[in-house]
Amino acid sequence: MNYSDNDLERALFNLPLEETPAGMRGSILAGTVYHRHSLPAVKAWEAWLIGGCLAAIAWLMVLVLREGTAPVISALNTVDAAILYVVSQPTTLLWIAVGGAASVWLSHLSPAVMPSKSAVRR
Repeated sequence: MNYSDNDLERALFNLPLEETPAGMRGSILAGTVYHRHSLPAVKAWEAWLIGGCLAAIAWLMVLVLREGTAPVISALNTVDAAILYVVSQPTTLLWIAVGGAASVWLSHLSPAVMPSKSAVRR
């Protein structure tokens, strides 16, 4: 059975349709477009990170107020040297390079996954 487009449209328009329930449009809009999400302003890991940074800043401020600036600068120089020593090791640099290469490979060189044609609804 082959129908032309006009025949199909005429058959669709001749189908008996039921009335939509009262308030259906409003409830759909309230649940989708006008819905207010009650998401927190920051995620939990962000709150922990911000709290940790504020605690470190407060700790440094207390040290400066109690001891003066010289011991704090000396401690920061020691921590700086330790971090630089760890990061400048060849093994650490190798793993940083491997991690960077893996992230580039996964984000740029992998083919994008496209949904199948049967899953797309119109």
